[in-house]
Amino acid sequence: MNKIMSVFPISVLSAAILLADCGTMPVQAAVGKAVSAASTAKPGNRPASKTPTASRTVDAIARLGELQAGVEGAYYKGWEAFEVDVENGHNPYDVEWDYGELYDAYIEKADWSLVFDADFYMESFPALAFLYHYDEELLLEHFQTVGIHEGRQGNKAFNVAAYRENCKKNLLDAFGDHYECYYFYWMLNQNSQKSVKTAGGSYPLQLGVKMTSMQAKEFEKVNEYRAEVGIEPLEFDPELAAVACYRAWVDISEGYGAHDWLKKNGERADSLMSLLHMNLLGENTVDSGVENPKQPRILNSYYINYRYSPEHYEAMVNPKYKYFGCSHTYFGNNRIPKSRRGDKSVYNKSMMTTEFDLFTDALSTPMHP
Repeated sequence: MNKIMSVFPISVLSAAILLADCGTMPVQAAVGKAVSAASTAKPGNRPASKTPTASRTVDAIARLGELQAGVEGAYYKGWEAFEVDVENGHNPYDVEWDYGELYDAYIEKADWSLVFDADFYMESFPALAFLYHYDEELLLEHFQTVGIHEGRQGNKAFNVAAYRENCKKNLLDAFGDHYECYYFYWMLNQNSQKSVKTAGGSYPLQLGVKMTSMQAKEFEKVNEYRAEVGIEPLEFDPELAAVACYRAWVDISEGYGAHDWLKKNGERADSLMSLLHMNLLGENTVDSGVENPKQPRILNSYYINYRYSPEHYEAMVNPKYKYFGCSHTYFGNNRIPKSRRGDKSVYNKSMMTTEFDLFTDALSTPMHP
């Protein structure tokens, strides 16, 4: 059952539970980083200065830990950065993390073949690879701008947990938990660092989680609702968030509304769940119709819409769920066939946006092996 509510612009809220390994797919209701000038200045407003250069010194690389991407700040200062435009010719699958020119200079200077192998990355993070349609260049960009900040292992030769265990103490003092700094220091100082042990043993494939500020707020509020009724908090899983992003992407890019994709693509849904070894998947979603492409297209408080819909609220506070992942806002031309739009005005707009929150009781991922 779909729950229809009037929100801004106009939205349809839907909640569903998906059980794996079913012949017919049952769908039922209810389911402190400091900001540096380099990261906050807009390209057109940056003061005239020399192009930043990448230095291999400890102090210089430590300053990278102070940078913040635009999508970590307040969404109202640049809401477009929080939205994934599926018509985007460069990356139609995910938001882009821009830390400014200084960070870009380090990306250009580093030899990424030392720490990244696309096949290894895809095998280690299958849901992310699926979301990115196995595009090796885009997956490298993800590793450069998100993966190294989360301490993800990008190839067999370099594990940042192993490096931190064996490197000199001055690096730990300088870099702390800013994992990205260790990668850059190791790549840029091979003469002194290549002898340090960086592999072997049973080190984790991933050390942390990086979310946009909107994802972080959605996660925080869902757990607040659970705390209000004495339910244990959910744990955020990046691979489950990648599945949520895929759900949003496929609905916009292939023209589905609410949970229609689940109903019509049972085998694909089963395959998607099997990536994370899930048997149960609950999802909340909001569809919004948009007519004016220049108006803000993001509902920064999806959790509020879900809070006042009984079916969605039930999913958020369900004690059997243990893990959570949410998508960004996805946007694109309305591809929903007219025969499926019915009389719902939300589906009769020229463009659509959607967002997904996903819940599961068990999974197997690098963050939750």
